[in-house]
Amino acid sequence: MASAPSERPTPPRRRRWLGWAACGAAAFLVAAGITAYAGYQHLYGNIRTQAVRNLGKRPPKIGSAVNILVIGSDSRAGENDAYGREPGARSDTILVMHIAAGGKRAVGVSLPRDSIVRIPDCEVGGRTIPAHLGMINASFNDGGAACTWKTIEATTGIHLDHFVQIDFAGFQRMVDALGGIEVDLPKAVHDTDAHLDLASGHHLLNGTQALAYVRARHAFGDGSDLGRIERQQRFMSAMITKATSTGLLTDPPRMFRFLDAATNSVTTDNGLGLGEMRRLASGLSGVSSGAVKFVTVPNHPWPVDPNRVQWAQPAARHLFHAINTDSPTIPLPKGTPPT
Repeated sequence: MASAPSERPTPPRRRRWLGWAACGAAAFLVAAGITAYAGYQHLYGNIRTQAVRNLGKRPPKIGSAVNILVIGSDSRAGENDAYGREPGARSDTILVMHIAAGGKRAVGVSLPRDSIVRIPDCEVGGRTIPAHLGMINASFNDGGAACTWKTIEATTGIHLDHFVQIDFAGFQRMVDALGGIEVDLPKAVHDTDAHLDLASGHHLLNGTQALAYVRARHAFGDGSDLGRIERQQRFMSAMITKATSTGLLTDPPRMFRFLDAATNSVTTDNGLGLGEMRRLASGLSGVSSGAVKFVTVPNHPWPVDPNRVQWAQPAARHLFHAINTDSPTIPLPKGTPPT
């Protein structure tokens, strides 16, 4: 790529929020089971829906696997105003959750928000945003979930079936409803930007602490966004493990409390209706925490600006093809941490 993207560089204060809500993706695997419990009509009523239109030419649907776009929004609307008053909303996290046919395994593919891609033209509010080169998260800022959906299908070739959007408050409530998530820190963490102050050793993080933990940047490793994504993926795995190993899935009252907390901060496409939720719930009945993996699309620094990344080829194409064809063998990028 030779020309600079149209989006202005993201200010450091805004970049702090990178990826916090990727961790909410893990909870969606649990949320798909809401139809198995009494009161699911109430839970479904909690969820906001929106139509997704004007997607243009789409990749073909292959087989019966389900691919769900998970978007972490940094909207400060409503109860999220405790985190500042920035206008609009950005997709601080973009993840494709692939649920294999039969529901026995799942793969979450993280797409770094700083990825430089070709964003297709998107129709928003009666106007068309021209196609342009930019960071992938600009698609959400400019055109909402539909534009992000269209961008991912155009750049990856993966056919998406649904989207789920989660905000700050929803992530915190999910962690609290699980009774907190355990982490082990090899050294003390002090990050004033993230308001995180933890000694070394074992901790049970509540929702507020967990949000700070997954969005902190400067106190961990090299402070890179890619390093933060790896930490978030490990946290997602811990959430799934807790949900599947503590009896939550077989305890209807606990499950209802968890989902009642989670669904109040979730937006989906209007195609994710009751029938589809029933189908997902049935298909996921046999999934275990060990059958869920997380990977990051292979990437390297963008030559024009090393603070941005571009996807490494042909490795990225091979990963996307394996997801779209529901291959039983997903090529793991070199250096992918165990999850």
